[in-house]
Amino acid sequence: MKNLKKPKIWLIILAILHTGPGVIIPYVQMGGGTEHLATILIFLCLSVYILYVAFMTKGQNQARLSVVLCVPIIIFFVFGALLNLQIMGVPVAPFPESIFPFTVWSLPVITGLLNWNAQE
Repeated sequence: MKNLKKPKIWLIILAILHTGPGVIIPYVQMGGGTEHLATILIFLCLSVYILYVAFMTKGQNQARLSVVLCVPIIIFFVFGALLNLQIMGVPVAPFPESIFPFTVWSLPVITGLLNWNAQE
């Protein structure tokens, strides 16, 4: 239970869900061509940043980086839902489907804030 209060576990879960169901599967479903390749590669870059924070930092730095990395995405989901934004013709945050990604992106933020001043 103590591990659930650390950002690392949530960052790893986030990276797995972001890379697999969030990036690779939609890319394959869209036909796998070069039409959307740039967008897919940007999303994969974000997965690399998430994994960097999860495995190459620890303690206070990890907590703070998880907040700094994930809060803009949460804000993006909020604006996407409010303004009905689309990426590649797909809504960014359709309700209620966006509740799960919003929650997954929020957990590293919550645990990061709880460990903001954590000692090594």
